[in-house]
Amino acid sequence: MLTLSTPDLSPALSAYRHLFGAGATSAGWHRWLVGATLLMLREGRDQPRLLVPAGDLVPASIATDAYVDAQTLLARRACPVLTTDSISGARTGVVDDAPVGIIEAAALEASGAGTSGEILGLDHVVMSSRSRDGALALFGAVLGFDFRLDHRLSLPAGGEVQQLFFRGAGAIVEVLVDDADGPAISLWGLAWTSADIDRSHTRLAAAGVELSPIRAGRKRGTRVFTIRGADFVVPTIVIGHGGKS
Repeated sequence: MLTLSTPDLSPALSAYRHLFGAGATSAGWHRWLVGATLLMLREGRDQPRLLVPAGDLVPASIATDAYVDAQTLLARRACPVLTTDSISGARTGVVDDAPVGIIEAAALEASGAGTSGEILGLDHVVMSSRSRDGALALFGAVLGFDFRLDHRLSLPAGGEVQQLFFRGAGAIVEVLVDDADGPAISLWGLAWTSADIDRSHTRLAAAGVELSPIRAGRKRGTRVFTIRGADFVVPTIVIGHGGKS
């Protein structure tokens, strides 16, 4: 699950409805089920977060209360969880000053309307970290995500960036290591998969969404476009796999 908040809700809500459809609303949250990913949006100033199902951290075979047991586990790993308002009936907590938290997914109420368009689901989450070791500690040691790849990428404008890739909580997480000033680690952007990237681009452009032209992606066989402007809360791209080069 992903949670976003913005002090300027109306344009953000309109933007996500252009991308995913009407969605559903409950208790101040607007939500879209995009493939296997639940995206939640509300008014506020909280940082964007990836919420991990408590049951992913504590296997059901040994859990007495998965949410409480996950809280205890993360506290022992020096990442205490602060319980926040429930989401759709599910207990939810966040790790202070980090873009992650936990949710009692087993208690989550029906998510409401899923998307009906060509956006199939979340391709990956992009995080920014000042420290490689900090990212490895949070996603690998604390959350138990599978560490898949450590890669140095040459940038078109010159220089390199270090990319770390993890898999966990039903998502691929890409971490860009940057020693610039800023949060120790933050959720920087989201990439969504389209079944027909040309259709997505045409549809969104017709709705007045500001877009980049479609271009070749970094991964062979992919094409991407960037959604511009601040209405989408975090930087957003759409990726098509296969098709034209």
